[in-house]
Amino acid sequence: MRIAFIGDVHANLSALEAVLKDASERKVDAIYCLGDIVGYGPDPDEVVKVISRYPCVAGNYDDAVGHEKSSCGCEYKPGRESEVGDISLNWTIENTKVETKHFLRGLPKRLSIEIEGVRILLVHASPLDELYEYVTPNTPSKRFEELAKSFEEDVVVSGHTHLPMAKYCFGKLFFNCGSVGRPKDGDNKSCYLLLNVERGVIDHQFVRVKYDVKSVCERIVKAGLPLELALVLALGESYDMGKGKVEFFVR
Repeated sequence: MRIAFIGDVHANLSALEAVLKDASERKVDAIYCLGDIVGYGPDPDEVVKVISRYPCVAGNYDDAVGHEKSSCGCEYKPGRESEVGDISLNWTIENTKVETKHFLRGLPKRLSIEIEGVRILLVHASPLDELYEYVTPNTPSKRFEELAKSFEEDVVVSGHTHLPMAKYCFGKLFFNCGSVGRPKDGDNKSCYLLLNVERGVIDHQFVRVKYDVKSVCERIVKAGLPLELALVLALGESYDMGKGKVEFFVR
């Protein structure tokens, strides 16, 4: 079976549509979402409507918006980065429908599936902290050991960091699907994870998909969201918000 794993769409409808089109052309058998459907981008209701067709786990942003929390639990630096995060969260809460929030509140924090004899755990962040823990290749070996011992499945697929990852350690496979709507690995093209599973054998590929980044940046600015959010999309990586003034000229 060919399975697509998408995550961190972050209310970027153009990116999501491009990824789903690509997955369809590759004739995937199923699509799963790793959460953070909303936040940062200009299309929360529209993206949730599309994602509701697929199995999905809750991300920290989905949880915060669904429950109208004052914080998304992100590791923002004090100062402008924290301010931008708060503005984004508040804007998203104010610009999502009641039914959208209801859907977000109902998302499970983890899913376990089995494909061709391979058991796969789906969480947004980590098996021990489904919403908030950042797991990267630089996570200490001791922590990977703790995580590996905490779940029975053979594979875990997560999101949250916006960084694609494939790592085998302590008898388990750890994948991060990257980000559809807000990549942070230096490539502004959308990223998703494609797994081919046949009779217990796994083959993986990180797929990059072009979309109209410029038009989404313009819509972020026109929506009144912070300019830095558009810059992150344009760069495909985090922007040091302590560097100074950011200007965008939108027609």
